[in-house]
Amino acid sequence: MQPAAEPSEPEPPSPAAILRPALVLWLLAQLAYGAYAQGMALVAADASAVTWLAVYEVGYLAVCGLVLWFVRRDPEARRVFAPPRPRMVEACLVVGIVGALVLSAWERGIPNPWGATSPVELEFASGLPWWLSLLLTALLPALFEEWMYRGLLLTRLARVLPQWFALAVQAMLFALMHCDQVMLLPHFVFGVLAGVLRLLAGALWPCMLMHFLWNGYIVLQVYGLV
Repeated sequence: MQPAAEPSEPEPPSPAAILRPALVLWLLAQLAYGAYAQGMALVAADASAVTWLAVYEVGYLAVCGLVLWFVRRDPEARRVFAPPRPRMVEACLVVGIVGALVLSAWERGIPNPWGATSPVELEFASGLPWWLSLLLTALLPALFEEWMYRGLLLTRLARVLPQWFALAVQAMLFALMHCDQVMLLPHFVFGVLAGVLRLLAGALWPCMLMHFLWNGYIVLQVYGLV
């Protein structure tokens, strides 16, 4: 009687299989943003801020739904908390808080030659309370964009690319997502810094904290609270 053959180990997934979910999510998110931009273009120029804001929020909530759909089966993409390395909590807090304040000041200081209205300015003009603006424009992006870029994209890119290259690629994709050539460089720098925090901590909370502080500080500035 011959011994039973040992079960063969499954072959490791190919780079294309590893990257496919992350890149498909990014492409779908870009399509959602493109649909939002087209919707904004179809709204009359003299429409109220409430109408403009409604179009924006529908588009952004669609992106949030896409992110939830893709990261729900990827534990690494959802790793908000993890046991940090020694002294990493303090380092991430300092880098995250200082980086967020510097980047938000940089963003607010860049002139906008096209005169485009930001979502925060739409929220302020529509009479939205400041705390609801913090929820929609600071907290939601901090959760869903970090799950998408530093959760799904960076972790999968780092499995098939050198770490520095994975950082640069996800940061560029993050910057391109915003479809804002004026803010391309600050968004790229933010993506790199958030990616470094993600790799240092092994968790997403430092990226989410920095993202919330960055957008939250801008919200408070627009509302005249700081």
